[in-house]
Amino acid sequence: MRDGVQVIVRVLAASLLVGLVLAWLDIDPTDLLRGAWDAVLAAPRALGDAVGWAVPYVLKGAVVVVPLVALGAVLRLLQRRRRPPPGREPPQG
Repeated sequence: MRDGVQVIVRVLAASLLVGLVLAWLDIDPTDLLRGAWDAVLAAPRALGDAVGWAVPYVLKGAVVVVPLVALGAVLRLLQRRRRPPPGREPPQG
């Protein structure tokens, strides 16, 4: 029970300090909440804008990167086919 009272006292003290700082900075908590809600509502549009900005650059880069990755995969596949399976010795000629 004592821990619960300590938590309540700490929350009240922190709330008092934050309230004093907000008043000193002339910040209205209602405006703060409204601004936070506006930010939440604007987040999907900002995400869409970021995706719209990034897509052309991703496509331009993919023109170079995708063929290089494909070439590397083909080279690794060819290397694996040339190696004997583990545990088998290559035929001695």
